[in-house]
Amino acid sequence: MKKILYFFIVFVLIVVCAKGQNTENLNTLRDSLDKMVLEGTLRNDTTMLERALKLSDFLLSIDTTNIGKRHCSHHRSMIFFSLGHMDEAMANAEHAVLTLQANNPLRLIFMSEKYLREQNKDSAAYYIEKTIAVCDSSLNDEYNEDMAINKIKAIYLRDGEKKAKIYLSELLRTHPSPLLKAFDEDWDEWVRMNNEELKLMNIKILR
Repeated sequence: MKKILYFFIVFVLIVVCAKGQNTENLNTLRDSLDKMVLEGTLRNDTTMLERALKLSDFLLSIDTTNIGKRHCSHHRSMIFFSLGHMDEAMANAEHAVLTLQANNPLRLIFMSEKYLREQNKDSAAYYIEKTIAVCDSSLNDEYNEDMAINKIKAIYLRDGEKKAKIYLSELLRTHPSPLLKAFDEDWDEWVRMNNEELKLMNIKILR
């Protein structure tokens, strides 16, 4: 269950794209890494995961693009998590998100969680408020569901599930989209998964 949860969290937090240097060999190696990590994790095959780790080392040495670094670091995070090395998993997840732009909400939310995990409340508060400010700035220009959902996550990290739900209810009154309606219907499950994530990462919300 924890492995499935981790996959979901990481794929939501980090949008991994396997584009970049358009060479057939590089794309083949990336595809191989994808398959090895997926199969190794689902089968709990440590030998395959260790092979995937070596392949990721090689890929990092030849693919220096941000997309390439993000792809490899994301998979290395999954490998280390599956091997039970949470510190290494978190470090590689951080490498991945740091390839995103400084004001990318996914990066800001990750940094918020990082500092919450380290019990550095001042830094966590800074990144949470910055996430909300970035989302508000975007939403003031044009409604964007991704930004709205990122803001919900930031409010959840700052204030807890009740205030996050209040904001979702406010959004539904002005933007009753199918996605937000589905989000509202699945709210209890979303909260459960986020609570499990925080427990797994030894994180407590800011307030």
